[in-house]
Amino acid sequence: MLRSVIARAPQPVSPHGTPQIVFVPSPINAPHVLDMDADCSLMGWLADQGIASALVDWGATAPSDRADTLDTLVTDRLLPLLSQLPGPVHLVGYCLGGLIAMAAACLTDVRSLTLIATPWHFGGYEPERRAELMRMWAHHRPACEQMGLVPMEVMQHGFWTLSPDKLVEKYLKFGGMEPDSAPARRFVAIEDWANGGEPLPFALGEQLFEQLYGGDITGKGEWIVGGVPICAQNLRGPVLEFASASDAIVPLACSPDLPGRQVLASGHVGMVVGSNGPKQLWPMLKQWILAHETPN
Repeated sequence: MLRSVIARAPQPVSPHGTPQIVFVPSPINAPHVLDMDADCSLMGWLADQGIASALVDWGATAPSDRADTLDTLVTDRLLPLLSQLPGPVHLVGYCLGGLIAMAAACLTDVRSLTLIATPWHFGGYEPERRAELMRMWAHHRPACEQMGLVPMEVMQHGFWTLSPDKLVEKYLKFGGMEPDSAPARRFVAIEDWANGGEPLPFALGEQLFEQLYGGDITGKGEWIVGGVPICAQNLRGPVLEFASASDAIVPLACSPDLPGRQVLASGHVGMVVGSNGPKQLWPMLKQWILAHETPN
């Protein structure tokens, strides 16, 4: 469903409460990184600026969803939701949600498209890293196929091996924080989010590891959804990309590198919920949205 800002009594969004922006989160982890809590919410901040938005909530994942892929999230989930709204919206995709939003923007009109920390050139990952992920997937694949799901623990295995030293470092830093201080509460909220989330459908996990990390179908221009090649040339609206110079999950070499790309110093999660978010990405996104609003 599309839902409203959680800090303001979350309700499903109807055409009578039309959002200007629809945020498309990654199917990995819960969607609320874009609306963390009353103290740290990109959506809430935009609402305070008079810009209405809605968040796609992918819902619970069951073994019966085993055949879902990024493609079906576009064609069977996102596009039907957007079709219930009275007109084009600004689509904002985060991480893998950026792939979903980009595909949707090739299949329907949008006021604008914004990509945040979105992977695209999977060939930009170090060869050793891709090989490591493929070995991990080969180990877990039989059990995942039997379940019809890819549990979050499998995905976490991949995240934890990105930078083991930094993993230890961040917990040491947390240990030095004043208990119940604002930084400590923010750390816990982000860790709860990062270590939670629904399992992925098996076919989506298979697509992620074999077609994206393994085959780089997006970077090679081979991703076709609904008969349409997904690429910048087929976008049905203007596009802005935010990437990070210090992103371990989506290194800069893996980003789409679209014209006008904005490169920020904050990391993959920090650019959205870190202390610099309200100073950098949030106001830049607001400026972009307002610059592409339809005049009254």
